[in-house]
Amino acid sequence: MQDRLLKLLTGKQLTATRFAEIIGVQKSSISHILSGRNKPSFDFIEKILQKFPEINPEWLITGKGGMYRQSVQATLFDSPPNILDEAQRVTPSNTTKAPVNEASTDKIGESHLPMNAINKKDVERVMIFFKDKTFSEYFPG
Repeated sequence: MQDRLLKLLTGKQLTATRFAEIIGVQKSSISHILSGRNKPSFDFIEKILQKFPEINPEWLITGKGGMYRQSVQATLFDSPPNILDEAQRVTPSNTTKAPVNEASTDKIGESHLPMNAINKKDVERVMIFFKDKTFSEYFPG
């Protein structure tokens, strides 16, 4: 972990003091980890990932993968595997017609437009919000 922390400081061109200020810990915490005296706590790692969301958590914790998260942007028409159970997959034979202004609600209360409403409109932008407070945007066409 001390090697990865040093790489992070070098990559961000930060001193240990400035890094400690940014993530909100004592400078001694940084120096103890860098010297190998202490191992970082979960709170310490969490603070790093909150202040530097572009850092790959797996890399930070285990050293596997790259230092930065990989930004993967699928096209609008790609469907990720296992997104719908085969029985739930929308096909022309199992769709129902709903008025364009009617929205449906799934079992956890999220509102979705019926497929025929989406097909009749031009999509300007698709936004995906992640639990880590980041998002991705897709602009079709």
